[in-house]
Amino acid sequence: MYIKAKIRTLVDELNHHSYRYYILDDPEISDSEYDSLFNELQKLEKEYPEYILNYSPTQKVGFKVLSDFAKVKHNTPMLSLSNVFDHEELENFDERIKKLLNTSEPIEYIAEPKLDGLAVAIRYEKGVYVKAATRGNGEIGEDITENIRTIKNIPLKMFGEFLPETFEIRGEVVIPTKKFYELNRQKELANERVFANPRNAAAGSVRQLDSKITAQRPLYFYAHSFTDEENLSSHFDALNKAREWGFMIPENIVVTKDIKKIEQYFNSLMNNRETLPVGIDGIVVKVNSTRLQKELGYVARSPRWAIAWKPPAQNSVTTVNAISVQVGRTGVLTPVAELEPVEVGGVEIKRATLHNASDLEKKDVRVGDTVVIERAGDVIPSIVRVITIESKKRSHPFTFPTQCPECGGKTARDGVNVICNNLKCPARIKEALHHFISRNGMNIDGMGEKLIDQLVEKKLVNAFSDIYKLDDVTLSMLDRMGIKSAKNIITAIEFSKNVSMEKFINALGIDLIGLESSKELCKRFPKIENLFYVKKEALENIYGFGPNIIESLVSYFNDTKNIQEINSLLRLGIKTSNSSEPGSDKLKGLTFVITGSFQEMSRNEIAKLIEDNGGKVSSSVSKKTNYVIVGSDPGSKVEKANELNVKVITFGMFLKMTI
Repeated sequence: MYIKAKIRTLVDELNHHSYRYYILDDPEISDSEYDSLFNELQKLEKEYPEYILNYSPTQKVGFKVLSDFAKVKHNTPMLSLSNVFDHEELENFDERIKKLLNTSEPIEYIAEPKLDGLAVAIRYEKGVYVKAATRGNGEIGEDITENIRTIKNIPLKMFGEFLPETFEIRGEVVIPTKKFYELNRQKELANERVFANPRNAAAGSVRQLDSKITAQRPLYFYAHSFTDEENLSSHFDALNKAREWGFMIPENIVVTKDIKKIEQYFNSLMNNRETLPVGIDGIVVKVNSTRLQKELGYVARSPRWAIAWKPPAQNSVTTVNAISVQVGRTGVLTPVAELEPVEVGGVEIKRATLHNASDLEKKDVRVGDTVVIERAGDVIPSIVRVITIESKKRSHPFTFPTQCPECGGKTARDGVNVICNNLKCPARIKEALHHFISRNGMNIDGMGEKLIDQLVEKKLVNAFSDIYKLDDVTLSMLDRMGIKSAKNIITAIEFSKNVSMEKFINALGIDLIGLESSKELCKRFPKIENLFYVKKEALENIYGFGPNIIESLVSYFNDTKNIQEINSLLRLGIKTSNSSEPGSDKLKGLTFVITGSFQEMSRNEIAKLIEDNGGKVSSSVSKKTNYVIVGSDPGSKVEKANELNVKVITFGMFLKMTI
C-alpha cells in the first residue's frame, strides 16, 4: 500500500507543478527538480505497473499507433462563427443584438483573441480525462484521444473540488510562433519538408496516427468555452473557472459595453500581430451574459450572440495563365482563373474563382493580366483586381461559350450567371450525383466521384434512382473494380436507404437549400410527401427562409419530374426518418407568437416545444394567430394582439397546454 500511496502522491505533486508552470506561469520548483520527481515516478511505475494512474504525467509520452481515426459524434454540435471584417459590420452586429433583445441599453461584450489553431473538444468524467475529438463537420469529428493526451498543458485530472460529473471543454490546439520556427529548423536540418504555417503544423501534429510523434511536437491547448456555462453569470466568469480547473485561457481579454473599445482592442492586436506569442486570425466578440446568450439562441450553424472579426485578407500578385469554365449541378457556368502559382498567407494558390459572369465582367479579368489575389477571411482565394501595366498589351476580354463545354448544349444568360439549360448535361448530372452521395447527403461509402463519373460516362446512371438499380455484376465490369469491391458498394447503397429526412432533402440538391435549411424544413413538414406541390404560403415564417429560398422550393416541389424521381427513390426502398416530427398533437392547428424574454427557457426552446407538440410558430401577429406568449419586456406584438383580439398568455399558461 505504501508504493501505491507514493505513486499517487508523486502524480498529484507533478500535476500541481505542471499547473503552476503552464497555467499560472509561476513555477514553485526548478526544471531539474521537476525532472527528478518525474524520473522517480517513472521508476516506480515501471516496477509496479498495476498502480499506474490514467492521469499520471507519464501517460503524456504517447504510445498508441492507430490504423485510422475512429468517428465521434459530438453531444452538442461544434458551431462555427459568422464573420465581420470592419467596424461598421461590428456595429450592425451590435444593433441586431439590441433589436433581438428589444433594448436600447448598451450590451456588455467580451472580446478575446481568435487563436489560429485546430478546434478540438475534450471530455472529462469525474474530473478525469477520457476523450478528445476534432471539430470535423461540426456534428461528427475524429477520435484523437491518445494524441491530445500528450499535450503538456492539458490536465489529465482537473483541479479543485465539486467538479462536474461530466464535462466537455472546447478550444484551440496551437504551436507558439517561436516554437514553430524552431520545429521548422529541426526539419530543415533533417532534410524534411517544413510546415507552411503554425496552424498547419498544429493540425498535422494532432492528426498523427502515431501518438509518439504528437508527443514530440510543441503543442498547447487554449480553452475558449465549455458545456453548462449557463450555470455561471457570464462568459468571463466561465473562462476564469476553466483556469481554476487547470486549463490555459487566452491572454488579453477585454470586457466592455463600449463598441469603440472593441475596435481599439482589435487594432491593437492586429498592429502587434507579428509579435504575439501565438498566431491569431482576428478576435471573437461575444455577449458576456450567459442569460442573454440563452435568450438570443442560435441560427443555422452559428450562435446569434457571437461574431468573429477577421483582419483584411492577405494578398499577393500573380499572373492569369488561362480562364476555364466549370459546370455545376444547377447548370451554372463558373469561370475559374488558372494562375501562375503564388503563396498567399502560407498557402500555394493555383486557381481562383471569378464567381459568375457578372463578377468577371465587372473585374474585367483577362488571360495574361497581372492580378491581386486574396484569401478572404484567410480562407477563400479570389481575384481582387487587375493591375494595369501601361506597357503591356492586354488580350481580348473573356467571352463565355455559347455552347456548354461539357455537353455542347446551348448556354443562356440568366441574371448574373450563364447557364447550360440541358438537364441531361453529363457535367450537371455528375455534380448532382456527387452531391447526392456525399456525407451530408445519402452518405454512400466507397462510391466516390471517379466511380460516379464512370457510371455517367457509360450511361449506367443518369438519375439518383439509377444508383439503387445497380448490381454487383455491373459494377465489377468497370475499370479498377473487382467483384469484392463491387459487393461492398452494393452493401453501402443498401445501407444508405435508411436516411434522415434532412439529409435526404439536402441530397436532392435543391438550389439554395443546404443541410441547415433542410433541418428547418423538416420541423414544418414531417414527411417528404407533405412537400409535394407545396404552396408559397405554407413556407412563410420558417426561420431563415427568404423569398429566394421559398421560390426555389416551390419551383422544385411543383415540378412533376422531380416528384416522380422522389417517388421512384421511395419505391426502391428509401426510408426517411424525421427527428423533427412532433412528439404529440396537443397543439395541432394552433399558431403561436413569442415575445419578450423568459427565465425558464429561451424563445428558441419554447418554439421547439411548440413544434414538438404539433403547433406552429409565427414571427408576426395576425388574425390567424391563436396565442401570443408573453415574457418580460415584451414588444409591440402585445398591442397588435389586443387590437386583433388574439389571446395573450404567460409562459406558465402555455406550459399547462403541453402537459
